[in-house]
Amino acid sequence: GGQPGPSQQAAPAPAAQPERRSRRIWKCLLQILERRPQLATGAPKPHQEAGVVHQLAAPAAQAKEKIRKMRLIPANYWGISGRQLMELADEVEKHFTGDGANPTVYAVVDKLIKPLCKPSGVSYAVLKNPKGLKCTTFVTHAWAEFFLEFVDDIQRHCENFETTVFWICFTANPQTWSPEDLGDLLFPPLQSPFVIAMQQCTTFLIVRNGTKNMYSRLWCVAELVLANAWTDSRMQVIGRMPARAQASGQDVGLNAKCNPADVEMLRATIRQTGLDVNELVANAVRAPSGSELFRAL
Repeated sequence: GGQPGPSQQAAPAPAAQPERRSRRIWKCLLQILERRPQLATGAPKPHQEAGVVHQLAAPAAQAKEKIRKMRLIPANYWGISGRQLMELADEVEKHFTGDGANPTVYAVVDKLIKPLCKPSGVSYAVLKNPKGLKCTTFVTHAWAEFFLEFVDDIQRHCENFETTVFWICFTANPQTWSPEDLGDLLFPPLQSPFVIAMQQCTTFLIVRNGTKNMYSRLWCVAELVLANAWTDSRMQVIGRMPARAQASGQDVGLNAKCNPADVEMLRATIRQTGLDVNELVANAVRAPSGSELFRAL
């Protein structure tokens, strides 16, 4: 700090140093300009010839761009029409054959949806509808169900199936994001795409299945409770439950399971509503298919 003394001002090295730096800068600029034709013609780049890894910060930048694309579209526009859902079912029938001809939603996501969506980084719904499609029906379900049974149940129930726009988690949410990015998207739950979408939908459709009690999955319990607490939608129930499905117990309701990282946050959010979780789950489990649930008071 401070001004240089007389002896420092007389020394030749500091005076020459800026000049040497300037020469080096100009030399680098000339080298860059000389390389420009190579870049344009696709000739090998000098750093590639030297074996330097050409990644730098590109993956992080690409990930941010993919996230930005999703966030530009409101969550309640991450919808898929019934016609598009049926087209997906057609693709599933072509893709899954032989012993795997009746895949679960888990398998469809892993083997079909993720490969289709990975290049763009967006969800399947946004891939099909780049400008978004406003949802009218929020679908709650369990991924352990058979995919084609799931689609058939919805088709049979909905009068205007082809033109109805559904918010379905495995098509609405981006399935190829990192766990960290997905965590940022889904938490806190009250600000997540789930709640934003269900608040804008006029129908909350509970799609049960004969394979898995959906209320042994904590996300399904949370959706049911939050729909009662924060929406005015009609609540409809379709599909069948597994034989001897429990409406309460050590693996159902607040005791249900999910990704361990999500459990405490979801349970705390459910408790904050003050609603009787066991009663809500019991009503959804026992209701006849095609019936409408009375809302919690």
